[in-house]
Amino acid sequence: MIFINAIFWEFVQNAPVLILFVAAVWLWARGRRRDAVLCSLVSAVAGSLLIRYTEPLISGYHEPWAVTVVNIVTFGILQVLFAAYLATESRWSNRKIDALFGGLTGVGLALAQGAAAGNAPWIGVVLHGLALGLVGALLMRALRQQKDKPLRTALLNAALLALFMTLLISAIDYSYLLLM
Repeated sequence: MIFINAIFWEFVQNAPVLILFVAAVWLWARGRRRDAVLCSLVSAVAGSLLIRYTEPLISGYHEPWAVTVVNIVTFGILQVLFAAYLATESRWSNRKIDALFGGLTGVGLALAQGAAAGNAPWIGVVLHGLALGLVGALLMRALRQQKDKPLRTALLNAALLALFMTLLISAIDYSYLLLM
C-alpha cells in the first residue's frame, strides 16, 4: 500500500508539469511563443511546489528550499528550450538527438537536485539520475509528436505519458517501499 501511495503522489507531481509542457510545445509550434513561455513558467513553479509539498507524503523527505529553487529555475529554462527544440523540424533534430538530450537532461537534473540537497545519499542521486535519464530519453520522441495533434488529444496523451513516466520513476526511485 505504501508503494501505491508513492505512485499516486508521484503522478500528482508529474501530470501538471507534463501537461503544461506539452501545451507549451504545442503553442510554440504554432508561433505563440509568449503563451508557450508562460505555460513553461507556470509548469515550473507549480510542479516544483507540488514536489516540495507532496514529497513528505511519499517518503517523509522534506526538500530544502535550495532544491525547490533549483527545480523552478531548471524546469523553467529547460521547458522553454525544449519547447523551442521540439516544435521545430530540422535535419539535425532526430530520434537519437532527442534521446540524447532527454537522457542527459534527466541525469543533469538529478545531479543538480542532489547537489542542492547537500546531504543526499549518493545511491539515491544515482537511482534518481537513472530514473530521470531513462524517462527523458524515452519521452522526447513522444513529446515531439504531440505538437502535430489537436490540443485536446495532445493534452490527453500528456496525461497518459505522465502515467508512464510516473510508473517508471516509481519503479526505480521507490522500489524499496515494496519491502516495507
